[in-house]
Amino acid sequence: MELEHKKIILGLFLIPNIGFKKVKKLFDIFKDWERIWNLNYRDLINNSFTENFSNYFINQKKKIDYHTIWEIHEKQNIKIINYFDDYYPNLLKQIFSPPLVLFTKGNLELLKNKNFLSVVGSRKFDSYGKSIVEKFIPTCAEKNITIVSGLANGIDSLAHINSLDTIANTIAVLGSDITKPSPLSNINLAKKIEQNGLMISEYGINFPYRKQNFPQRNRIIAGISQATFIVQAGIKSGALITANFALSENREVLTCPGNIFSKNQEGCNSLIRQGAKIITELNDILEIYNIEDKQRINKEINFSSKHQEIIYKILVNGALGVDKIIEYSRLNTNIVISNLTEMELNGLIKNLGGQIYELIC
Repeated sequence: MELEHKKIILGLFLIPNIGFKKVKKLFDIFKDWERIWNLNYRDLINNSFTENFSNYFINQKKKIDYHTIWEIHEKQNIKIINYFDDYYPNLLKQIFSPPLVLFTKGNLELLKNKNFLSVVGSRKFDSYGKSIVEKFIPTCAEKNITIVSGLANGIDSLAHINSLDTIANTIAVLGSDITKPSPLSNINLAKKIEQNGLMISEYGINFPYRKQNFPQRNRIIAGISQATFIVQAGIKSGALITANFALSENREVLTCPGNIFSKNQEGCNSLIRQGAKIITELNDILEIYNIEDKQRINKEINFSSKHQEIIYKILVNGALGVDKIIEYSRLNTNIVISNLTEMELNGLIKNLGGQIYELIC
C-alpha cells in the first residue's frame, strides 16, 4: 500500500464518528483512497449517502491535517497500520467491529505470527493464579504462540513478564494513548515490551483518556487470538468482558477450575458452566494450535514407588488439596504425605500453599 494512501486512511480515521464500516463502504464504492478524500457533496449524494452525512464528511475532513499528524507519530517511532495493511492480523479483520487504525510501538513482525493466545484475569491474583501463569505461559511463548494481554496490574502483567522472560513473544493492547501506557505502575514493564515485544492501541498521541476505552479495547484482545485464557476472575471481573467478546466471535474461551469458595474463581467457574474449555495441562492449550508437547511425550518418569505413580496420575488433571489426594487415591494419610514430600524434593510436584499440590512435569 502506498504511503499516501496510509495517510489518507489515518485522516478518515480521525473524522469523529465515521467508524470502520462507513470507511469500508466508501472504499467498496469508490475503490480509490485519493478519490475518497477528494469527494464532493454531489459524489456522495449520487451514491446514496444521506445529506447529513455528506455535509458532515465534507466539513470535517477540512479540519484534518493528516500529513502533520502522521509526522508527529513518525518522530516518536510510532508505526501506524490500518485494516488494509499487510501487517494487520487476519483474525482481527474477522470481528464485528475491527479497528480501522492501530498505533504501534515495538516489533511489528509479531503481528505476522499465526498463533496468538490472549491471557487475562484478576488484578488481585493469588498464588494459584500466579502458578497457572508460570505453568503454561512461558512454554506457550517458547512454542511461538504470541501472548496477548492488556498491561493491567495482576494476571495481565504476569502474562507479559513470563513471556518476556522466555523469547519476548508478547503484545500489549492499550486502552490509552500509545505514548501513555496505563497504569503508571507498569511503565517499566511497558518499556520492556516496547523494546522486546509490541504495544498496540487504537489511540494515538494526545487522544483523550476515557474510561470506556478500556472495555472497548478488550474486543481487540479477544479478536486478535484463536483463544482467550481467563486465568483467574471474580464474577464482576473485567476479564469476563474479554471472555464475552471472544464468545461472540466464536473463539475458544479457556479457564482452569478453581476453588468453589474463592471469590477470585467465581468468574472462571461460571465460564466452565457456560462451556469454556477446561485447562489442566499444557496439551489442552497446544492442541488448539495443532502443536505437540514433544518434551512431555518423550519424557519418562521414574517413580520410586507405586504410590507416587498413583498420586501423579491423580494430579495430571490439575492441582488438588492433600485431602482430595487422600480421598481419590484411597491411600493412608501418612503414605500420601510422605510421598508428596519426596515427590516435591524430586521436583515432580509443587506445593502451591495450603497443602495444594500440582505437577511440575
